[in-house]
Amino acid sequence: MHPGTQDSASHGRRHAAIALSVAALAYAASLAVLLREPGADLVEPLFLLVVVGAASPLLAWALTRRGGGSTPAPRDAPARLPAVLAYLAVFAVVVLGWGFSAILQAFPSEPLQSVVQLLAKWATMVVLPLWLFVRATGRGPLSTRRLLLVFAVMSLAYFALQAVFGRGLLALGELAPAAATLAWAIPACWLWQVMEAGLAEEVLFRRVLQEKLAIATGSHVAAVAWASLLFGLAHAPGLWMRGGHLMEGVAEATPAWAVAYSIAMVAPAGVAFGVLWARTRSLSLVVLLHGSVDLLPQLAPFIRAWTGA
Repeated sequence: MHPGTQDSASHGRRHAAIALSVAALAYAASLAVLLREPGADLVEPLFLLVVVGAASPLLAWALTRRGGGSTPAPRDAPARLPAVLAYLAVFAVVVLGWGFSAILQAFPSEPLQSVVQLLAKWATMVVLPLWLFVRATGRGPLSTRRLLLVFAVMSLAYFALQAVFGRGLLALGELAPAAATLAWAIPACWLWQVMEAGLAEEVLFRRVLQEKLAIATGSHVAAVAWASLLFGLAHAPGLWMRGGHLMEGVAEATPAWAVAYSIAMVAPAGVAFGVLWARTRSLSLVVLLHGSVDLLPQLAPFIRAWTGA
């Protein structure tokens, strides 16, 4: 092995070990904070960790293992990681925290509120990050046919998981929409989730953040771990400022609770997408899959927003 290659591999392994250790400690500390709440237990966070944070990434790895493994380190250089992290911090507080709260107050009626939120996400999570930080793109190792297979299997797996353990079907049953409504609402909701959640989050957290982390650390493992942790933490200001604790039955939202909840309950969701991005570098795959993952949980709210039901 060439000395330079050996040093690079050692550098990457060291960063991977650090990232995984920090993520594990942060997760354990978050569980300790959440368990302070009355009636709290470990069932839901550990279930999410095992199924969403471990089983789903393993499925993603298995579906892509014949494609030649993880793609080489991205070619965007230099990493400019400090600037990306600064942007993410400002975005989390100003947009996800204060900005969306202001939108909720200024545009209380649907579907105008959803449209304004979509435009705000596109501006701050797609257009601006791409303009500031992306200079090059590359093609992943998998064929279009294989990517379609990965998309189909992962979509079905997430749908089955949410149908059995999620609240989406219950909410849809309570709403009881007509068959004619479902006929247009299902494809429309999927397309909306692709544009509103998939494109916005995958561009910012995978195409920009994870790419820069992979360059800076020389390790896809470290990049996935750090990006997933930061994906969770970015939601903390919004949870604290917009009353996310009420949906979880928590009496008072504190910054500590918001950070702990973001790490334990939100961060695991980013791992599978991080694995898929590292192994395929297909933005289309992760964006479209993200839309499929959010379809069932968001279908009833989507119908209410666009029909006034």
